[in-house]
Amino acid sequence: MIQTAELEAQKTRILQPVISQDTTEEFHSGKIYCANCIHCKLIPAKPDREERYVLRIRCAAGKWKKKLGQEKMYKYCTITRRYLDSCDAYEEMGDTREFIRELRKNLPNRDEFFTLLEDKDEND
Repeated sequence: MIQTAELEAQKTRILQPVISQDTTEEFHSGKIYCANCIHCKLIPAKPDREERYVLRIRCAAGKWKKKLGQEKMYKYCTITRRYLDSCDAYEEMGDTREFIRELRKNLPNRDEFFTLLEDKDEND
């Protein structure tokens, strides 16, 4: 029984993400950060037709494409790592350095799952 508990604890440690959210990541001046663009949109996405959803980001200007032409979406927690040398659709929303620094502080380290709340019937 003790060995089983130790094995479960090891499995749990292995499954936990090793990603650390370091707010001192390098800032690339002269680059265009997609997170600071007006076309960067946050959308809910359902993985595997479940009742819960995760947050994804997409470019409303259609600049993120896969090799076969489909729209590319990224995990919300990775948006501060998306930057380009140039983009003809880029519309800055404010001071990029400050915005990215605050975003790195407040973003989750990994995907967070959300569940949809069903509306209760008014007659109940």
